[in-house]
This record gives sequence, structure tokens and C-alpha cells, in this order.
Amino acid sequence: MAIVEQVDRLRAAWLDRLDHLVRTVESWAIDLGWSTRRIEVQLRDSELGAYAAPALLLQRQTVRILVEPIARSAPGAEGVVDLSLMPAYDDVATLYFYDDGWQLHHPVYSGGAVAGIPDVIPETLTRESLSSVLDQMTQHVVQQV
Repeated sequence: MAIVEQVDRLRAAWLDRLDHLVRTVESWAIDLGWSTRRIEVQLRDSELGAYAAPALLLQRQTVRILVEPIARSAPGAEGVVDLSLMPAYDDVATLYFYDDGWQLHHPVYSGGAVAGIPDVIPETLTRESLSSVLDQMTQHVVQQV
């Protein structure tokens, strides 16, 4: 019975972390002029089993972005969440939870040694860093049209 209780505690802590992230991103996105809708996604984890987790859809004009949990753990991280352009699920940024907070990892094309290959710049998730990535995602869609 102790293993079941431990799994339940791990799942509850992960879902609480996700809920806080979704509420925070939703609040910032609304302030930035995005429409939002909370949804649930079904996840399966080798440690936690199958469960429903909160996710968030963002939309501004014709740009749609999904904030989707991927995994409770990964090497060096205690949570992974993707930001993807819809409907193609084109990953543009990833959130990793480490150092007691969400860190935003996204590509930056700096014209470095190898043209066309971006550097991945991690930064603490803030309203400003989210705004910057959402603007970049919007520009990516406009360039594709």
C-alpha cells in the first residue's frame, strides 16, 4: 500500500505544479491579448500510470498555441511542458522545471558558426519571456503564410 500512496503523492504534486503553471500562463496570455481555453490531456507515465493533466490552448487571430505537459521527469528536470504551434504540433519552445522554477528553452537564430542551426537559450519563465516567445511564434506563422 505504501507504493500506491507514494505514486499518488507524486502524481498530486505534479498535477499541482502543472495547474499552477497553466493558471500563471493563462493570466499572462490574457494580459498579452490572447484568448485562452483550458483543456485536459491524457498522459501515460511508467511511474505514475495513466492520468489526465491540465493543458492550455492560446489563440490570437489565426495563431494557435498548445501548452502541453509531456513528462513529470526527465534527466535534470522535474517536469517538461511543450509550447507548440497548432495544428502541426510544431514545437517552438519547451519548459523544464529545475532550480525551483520553470525555465523556458527556445531557439534563437544568432547567425553563429553554423547558419540555420539555432542556439537554445534557457531563461526563467516570466511574463516578458513568455511574451517574447509568443511573439516569435506569431512571426513564424506570418512568415509561413
